[in-house]
Amino acid sequence: MPAEPVAVAFANTRSSRHRDRIETLDRWRAWSDARDGLRTVGRAVDADGLADLRAVRDDVQELLRGAARGREPDPGAAERLLRLARASAPFGLGWRADRYELTVPEHGTPAAAVAHHLAGAAVGLLVTGPPLAVCRGEDCLKVFVATRADRRWCDSAACGNRARVRSHQRRRSGQDG
Repeated sequence: MPAEPVAVAFANTRSSRHRDRIETLDRWRAWSDARDGLRTVGRAVDADGLADLRAVRDDVQELLRGAARGREPDPGAAERLLRLARASAPFGLGWRADRYELTVPEHGTPAAAVAHHLAGAAVGLLVTGPPLAVCRGEDCLKVFVATRADRRWCDSAACGNRARVRSHQRRRSGQDG
């Protein structure tokens, strides 16, 4: 399966109301480390910056889920994301080893650089990206690129398996009663 767009991966760091994959700086760094171009600047994000990034993530998720459902999302989320995407770029582009990565200018902050980049990625995905779908897993908040019309879950081994187990339990309890 091809890698998901960074805006989708970022939105999916909150996979349920009770699970936040960037809740702590360690978790944030693990997430940003997996994205080569964000690794260095991502490691420099502080606790205040992480709180700001989590708010941006919630707006990105709101917009992507709304688009996947064909509904206009919260206008406040759209306005906040557009404000970030329209702002003058608080980052630079540096060459490190064999690839480009985000850099932070002298008067910028790592969180602002990452937020601007991710807001722009989300806007680009919403305007010109592939169609999106919402996972049908119980309690799952994830979105995914709708590569197949019959795909229902973000991950058939996780959400899909849980759905199949629940369906089996319902059928079995109906047979027993």
